[in-house]
Amino acid sequence: MRLVLLLWTALLLTPFAAHAKGPSAKELVKQAERLYDQKKYVEAAEALEKANEQAPDSRLVYNIARAYDQAGRAREAISYYEQYMTDGEDAQLRKRARSAVERLRLQQQKEEAAAAAAEAERKRMQEEAEAAQRRMEAEREAARQAEAANQLRLEEAHRDALAERKRTQITSFALGGLAVAGVGMGVVFGVQAANARANFNNAQDLDTKVAARTATRSNALLADIGYGVGIVSAVAAVLLYPRQPAPVAGQARLISAPRGSGAGVEVSF
Repeated sequence: MRLVLLLWTALLLTPFAAHAKGPSAKELVKQAERLYDQKKYVEAAEALEKANEQAPDSRLVYNIARAYDQAGRAREAISYYEQYMTDGEDAQLRKRARSAVERLRLQQQKEEAAAAAAEAERKRMQEEAEAAQRRMEAEREAARQAEAANQLRLEEAHRDALAERKRTQITSFALGGLAVAGVGMGVVFGVQAANARANFNNAQDLDTKVAARTATRSNALLADIGYGVGIVSAVAAVLLYPRQPAPVAGQARLISAPRGSGAGVEVSF
């Protein structure tokens, strides 16, 4: 919509006060008309404001309001429309100005409501994001604490496993020593039983033979016991001795949960 050209025509016919510097009011009005036709509404309004400063006229005020209205500058447009509603002489233009103010205020209300809704949505999303961030941090902290607790349990389990392995080794060595002692005992008493048998064979009287027979049986029994203890101890030592290498310490480490939400603890050995 063009500016109120009829008003401009009348305005152009009105003598303006001359100024020493800068374009005259008439030139500013013509410049504003060109700018308005080029859809440079803000520049047109500024040119009209300068013209109104040189030669105040309510018709210029109305056209300034129209230019700002077209530029989407509602606050400035309302201000000039209201000024014309107060000072303007044309009843039809005052009616248009009133309608424009109502339209612009309704538009402002809608824009403010939309901006408030957008701000509320932005705050809601920000609060949700902050809550999610807090939950993730809490989960990661819980996972770190679980990791530390698991690591302590792993270290304790590793120490217990090493201690148990050491006890088993000591028991196995002790049984090995007992096996050697049992075999040694078997050998010693076996030799004594053989000597007692030889004495039995060489004895000339009954008492000597009875004593040699008793010694043979006793030494043979002790030799059998020694050999038995040695064999059983040796087998037990072999069975108890750990065949697996010494256990290595396990390690717990923090890992991310699926989709990057939260965290978990992974234990490796």
